[in-house]
Amino acid sequence: MASVEIIAIKKDYGEVVALSNINLNIASGSFFTLLGPSGCGKTTLLRTIAGFHFQNSGHILVDGLSIEDTPAHKRNVGMVFQDYAVFPHLSVFDNIAFGLKQRKVPAAQIKQKIADILKAVQLEDLADRMPHELSGGQQQRVGLARALVVNPKVLLMDEPLSNLDAKLRIDLRFQIRRTQQELGITTVYVTHDQEEALAMSDIVCVMYEGIIQQAATPWEIYNRPANRFVATFVGANNILSVTEGKGQAVLSCCGIDTGFDMPADFPADGVIAAIRPEAITVSISKPVDCDGIISIPGSVEQVSFIGREMEVIGKTQTDEVVKVVARPSEEMLAAHPGTAIWFNFGRDDLSLFENKVTGMRLS
Repeated sequence: MASVEIIAIKKDYGEVVALSNINLNIASGSFFTLLGPSGCGKTTLLRTIAGFHFQNSGHILVDGLSIEDTPAHKRNVGMVFQDYAVFPHLSVFDNIAFGLKQRKVPAAQIKQKIADILKAVQLEDLADRMPHELSGGQQQRVGLARALVVNPKVLLMDEPLSNLDAKLRIDLRFQIRRTQQELGITTVYVTHDQEEALAMSDIVCVMYEGIIQQAATPWEIYNRPANRFVATFVGANNILSVTEGKGQAVLSCCGIDTGFDMPADFPADGVIAAIRPEAITVSISKPVDCDGIISIPGSVEQVSFIGREMEVIGKTQTDEVVKVVARPSEEMLAAHPGTAIWFNFGRDDLSLFENKVTGMRLS
């Protein structure tokens, strides 16, 4: 196991800034995920750690030792790629043995190491198979085993599940996480899939335009997003307009005003309110008034039954779109477009943000 420290890393391609003053501490043995949309800098950062790219400035330390002057093949990091990268002319055994043979490990040790790693990735019965005889998930596990068998200090994974179908992605992400925990290897994982990041990680680092927006536990990322970008990129969020009124942020919807205390210097770009779809209940009639509950009238646009949940898309009387994910009810499933409904949610379930993409969280 090894810790990774990234200090003031900057990387640009001419006028395009790929990484802007990146500072991170990745704990030894942790599963650390870089999450963000295409072009945010996550893969550039991963490949800079690997030694495939070189930063313009800044430092990378593994276990306290600088590695930026060390060539990629001597950094003792394992790399798992998006496209499997298995050798088509070599068997599973020989694919995994490749790195060990390059290091001139004795044959007896190679045999034992491969037996151990095949068991860890549940491929022990496929050692003699050729890559074309394997499924996509099995090929990806060969790539994982090949990266792990050389005992790297750090494992780097660049969107390794993106080429797989949905069910296989779920199965394999569980297996990757289980293997990582059993071996205790420090892992830096890149993905654009929010669910994947939340399900697998100890820490999720959300990036946008080459800048770290937030690095925290999955629970904090989802429930306490640092800004509007994180709130809307990680999971769904409903955005409601907020206005300024006598030192407060006021949620004004359909003639109903609810005030929230704000800093004295109200942000120049204004404030928006965000609420998760699962934090809202929906009803045909207005519920009995309760402390801390906000009820907003609206109408149904669409109701979808998706098994254990129903998804309701509606509009407020001021034409703001609201998405609700809730337990199914026969009453709501029978509702037609245009049916009058009420959106109900707790005051404490609202989050307030500056009304700009990377503006700070206000409550």
